[in-house]
Amino acid sequence: MQFLVNEYKTYKMKKNIILIFILGLSLVTGWGTAQNMIPKKCYLHLLGTIDKDYPIEMNFVKIDDTIYGDYSFIQHGKTLPGEESNGQGIPVYGKMNSSDAFMLKEVNAVQGNLLKGKFTNNHSLSGTLESPNGNKVSFDLTEKYPEGSIAMNVYYQKAFTPLVKRPGSPTANIQLGMLLPGESANPLISDSLIHLMLVKFTGKKVRIYQPEKLLDGMKQVYFENYLSTNEAIYKESMASSFNWQSQKFMHIQMNGSHILSFYIDHYAFTGGAHGLQTRQFTVVNLWSGKEVGLKDIFKENSEVQLSAIIGDKIHLKINLPTTQSLRDAGFFTDTIEPSDNFYITREGIGFYYNQYDIAPYASGSFDIFIPFSELKDLLAGGGIIRELYK
Repeated sequence: MQFLVNEYKTYKMKKNIILIFILGLSLVTGWGTAQNMIPKKCYLHLLGTIDKDYPIEMNFVKIDDTIYGDYSFIQHGKTLPGEESNGQGIPVYGKMNSSDAFMLKEVNAVQGNLLKGKFTNNHSLSGTLESPNGNKVSFDLTEKYPEGSIAMNVYYQKAFTPLVKRPGSPTANIQLGMLLPGESANPLISDSLIHLMLVKFTGKKVRIYQPEKLLDGMKQVYFENYLSTNEAIYKESMASSFNWQSQKFMHIQMNGSHILSFYIDHYAFTGGAHGLQTRQFTVVNLWSGKEVGLKDIFKENSEVQLSAIIGDKIHLKINLPTTQSLRDAGFFTDTIEPSDNFYITREGIGFYYNQYDIAPYASGSFDIFIPFSELKDLLAGGGIIRELYK
């Protein structure tokens, strides 16, 4: 594995030399000083306030003119008046123009808030949060990496290939957006984290540590599979059913207090009535660079009590009386076990169940969040969450 780590470090050293050359060119020519202060691809860990009195953090990813991320209120019990914050974090998505102005929309809400603003320099941004009823409050955010957080680099690839060499051919389209740790004061932890995130993103063991080369390999395997599956059975009259699509993006949900909680959204369509959307979470202990499991958080023999809490949360989410069984409501089982697909925020722990995990496709996915206050009798003493739960 050390050889692979050295390969990655050599790649980063060459990349830094290129960046230094580009920076020197920009200083000589003045290029890049007026607009487009923000790189085409970047990750920013932002801290600041909304309405000057409500502390928030945002994990912000930019790829070309597209922006996505998650923000959350970080002071317990302190949320904007009239705003509902259950501690899960709020995903956002939007665009940025050539003048570094942006608009972000809350993803999970039908009529969510809008965040409109502009970068004042390459480390700070400000703007207004506008609610659906027209109320506006200001926000100010600055890029910071306090003790217990880590910087990230963004890697992206987008490509397509036709099924046959003729006009109107069906195509396979792929987009890949991956994040990996930047420079770290502890290279051993950084190396361990890089390996873990590469494995999680690819879904298998990795032998290549150069990010762009790895993404290129994923793309080529995807295209080869597309062609070998469809080329021999292609019929022009069914052209639309031979279009494939794959989108895989990594998100940072929490990056602080020595916890990194990230997830990978993957949408895949390979024909049929619908595509399949999955979300896979990973929690990392930034003291060690290793993945956190349920056994690191909960006391032994707490599964039954935890399952009961999760079951009650699902009943509440779907407005099902607790006297009625989940199986009667279409679930595969009455007892929902805690999932290894979980996340941690500053407010609690969430368990995520993808489509088909506990119920049919039509039931959708289930995001079950439980505040620390409801888990106090089940949490193991100390451990990774000691900085969050008191």
